Amino acid sequence: MFAGLTQMNGRTLPPERVRSRMLSLATVVLVFVLVVTAIGGFIHVSTQQRAVTDIRAQGQQLRATYQALTEADADALRYLAGEGGALSRHLSQVALLGGEAQIFDALAPISLPSGTTPAKALVKALITNWTDAIALASAGDREAGQALIANRHTGATLAAIGTEVQRVLRDTDARLAMHDERIQIGTLLVLLLQLGAGLLAILGLIYAFRLSVSEADGRAAAVESADRSREQVARLFEMADVLQSASDHSDANAVLSATAIDLVPGFSGALYVFNNSRDRLVLSTTWARAANDALPETINPGGCWALKRGKPHLNRGDGTKLCCAHHVGTEASLEIPMIARGEIVGLLQLFASGISAVERLERATDLGSALADGMSLALANMALREKLRNQALRDPLTGLYNRRYMEDCLQRFVRLAEREAREISLVMVDLDHFKRLNDEHGHAFGDQVLRDAALALTGSLRETDIVCRFGGEELVVILPDCPLERAADKAEVLRLRIEELGNTLGTDISASFGVASLPHTSQSVADLLAAADSALYKAKQAGRNQVAKAPLRPFRIDRVVDEASHLEEFPRAAAE
Repeated sequence: MFAGLTQMNGRTLPPERVRSRMLSLATVVLVFVLVVTAIGGFIHVSTQQRAVTDIRAQGQQLRATYQALTEADADALRYLAGEGGALSRHLSQVALLGGEAQIFDALAPISLPSGTTPAKALVKALITNWTDAIALASAGDREAGQALIANRHTGATLAAIGTEVQRVLRDTDARLAMHDERIQIGTLLVLLLQLGAGLLAILGLIYAFRLSVSEADGRAAAVESADRSREQVARLFEMADVLQSASDHSDANAVLSATAIDLVPGFSGALYVFNNSRDRLVLSTTWARAANDALPETINPGGCWALKRGKPHLNRGDGTKLCCAHHVGTEASLEIPMIARGEIVGLLQLFASGISAVERLERATDLGSALADGMSLALANMALREKLRNQALRDPLTGLYNRRYMEDCLQRFVRLAEREAREISLVMVDLDHFKRLNDEHGHAFGDQVLRDAALALTGSLRETDIVCRFGGEELVVILPDCPLERAADKAEVLRLRIEELGNTLGTDISASFGVASLPHTSQSVADLLAAADSALYKAKQAGRNQVAKAPLRPFRIDRVVDEASHLEEFPRAAAE
């Protein structure tokens, strides 16, 4: 039965529901017992009352019969004494005794000197004696009648009957007292049961009222919780929808901050994401934190228990339990790893302070995890988009931009240079004897030479300069805001860097460079590429491993003035 109370439809009920069901069952059982006991009490009282009525009626009948017996004896003696009117009274009493003779069956046999005789037989004998004596008196011999009465000891017999009657009446009174006591006890018990039933009914009503109020409050709380959950889910869906439109991390950070402040108010937070080498977590954004409450700019993944375990980890402010190595201060923090497509992409942190900080963070774990899931998916999508973009724009072997990106970028730089009267230089690079390197050392070695040359070029240029793979072993360097002479100097630096690769790779490595510039050697993108290519061919014809410049365009006075001004505006240090 208790198993049925604690389980329903295969699920375990909460303790308060079990207590409520047990209390309800106990109340039903108790009410049933009270009702049955009350009915039994009423039946008992009614039985005792009927018994009292019967006993009292028997006692009254016995008293009346015995009184009629004594009056009949007295009237018989009066008649024998000469009182003629006593005969009629005597006869009426005798008639009464005849009708009530069965009452004497309740009397025990009476002991007399002549022996033990039933009381009913003695009464009959008395009536016979009276009748005989009255008959003698009626015949005129009153003395003979009186002698007959005396000789037959009617007085002693009557006295013996009276003694037995008194004993029976005393027993009757005792029985009446016993039944009266039982009636009182039964009545009191019924009264108490009625009072208990009434009290129980009142308590039941109070309990039912409280239970209904509690259930109403529970339903209201459930409805409120469901409404809040729906609002949270709607807010999370809204966040996911907006994150799909985020183009970079700054957009995603703004969406996360706004959503977190709305969904988990009262908590500050931070977001860390992996750097490109995935050896550090870098602080991406924070929210609801004071300006003077700075967080570490980077986190070592090896010191974070949330990342090690792959599940949320709670750092207590007092440090009483296991804490991450980067946890500082007295705040409690909830750290949630952000996992997308089976890979950890970042770390979401929620901070709280105060006495109940840990409990508040524990209650916010599910919602924080939902935020982390939504944000991690957005970060993974952005990383995928960036990867696809790089695959579309970069050469997979060297990591440099491909020819398509180079052409688009060169078009933009040329238009900008023409509009703002700036210079742009182009350096075309070709590795010398690259086919021989492949033949002698293998294509894997040739690929390594290309990768190392690409690294040498990118490591020697400005952030604004662009290096692309033009095709095969040919590379192109775009130098915005760089005059022709400065571009040639920079190309010489690059030539030396590539030449130094031979010391590392154990073979002679060199490259030829062709330099062209707009507007000094060319006037369009096609001219610029053709001029750089011609200069490169000239460098190769001259013996390779050298820098060659494209010839200047025909003389114009405006071009001389522009070149002088640009030489002053862009010194050699700027180009380097």
